[in-house]
Amino acid sequence: MRIVFLMLLFCVQNLFAQTKALNPEQVFGMYFDAFVKQDQNTLQKLNTYLTPFLGAENGYTIDLKKSYSEEVQNLTNTFLTNLPKETAVDCQAEAGEYFNALLDNLKHTRYVVKNIQEVKNEYVDNGLVTELNVDLIFSIPAKTSDLKIEEAKKLKTEDLKTYLKKKTSAFTKSERKETVKQVFKLYQIKKDGNTYYWNGGPQELVWKLNELYFTTLTH
Repeated sequence: MRIVFLMLLFCVQNLFAQTKALNPEQVFGMYFDAFVKQDQNTLQKLNTYLTPFLGAENGYTIDLKKSYSEEVQNLTNTFLTNLPKETAVDCQAEAGEYFNALLDNLKHTRYVVKNIQEVKNEYVDNGLVTELNVDLIFSIPAKTSDLKIEEAKKLKTEDLKTYLKKKTSAFTKSERKETVKQVFKLYQIKKDGNTYYWNGGPQELVWKLNELYFTTLTH
């Protein structure tokens, strides 16, 4: 029984060590899948990875599905508030479907890590930052001409509905590929002989990606 217990203990310790020994690309992949692809299961795995050096109380408690729905709703409401009241009411469903298609398309962004390098962390003595040079691959509609709000105000309700439906269909297909280069940082944290990688929060990743995506759509 003692031998069996020691073997089980060794296996558990070995498995635990393996879960901590992730390389920068694997950690970046978890951040990407959690906060770009909105994968709640990956978010749980990321929290498990972060717990040994951040503590369980500092994990991410966000409901990704709820957050996504709120973002779609915010964009929809912002668009509709600029329209005549009657038009806004009649086009609410079509506008919601359009912005859902637009953001859902962003969730399908792919990436390829081209290069990884270590640089000094200017804020921490003897600290290092891992920089990942990444190609972001956006799928976007063949034609991305946007309707200015002043033009939308002048459209008849049925014409605006038709426009929104066509845009929704275009984003659903998104046959054009655009590649954008970007650098993302992971901060190295040393603890108990292990090296952990931390994004410092998902804001940099999400903000950069959103900005690049919408910039690509306007070109």
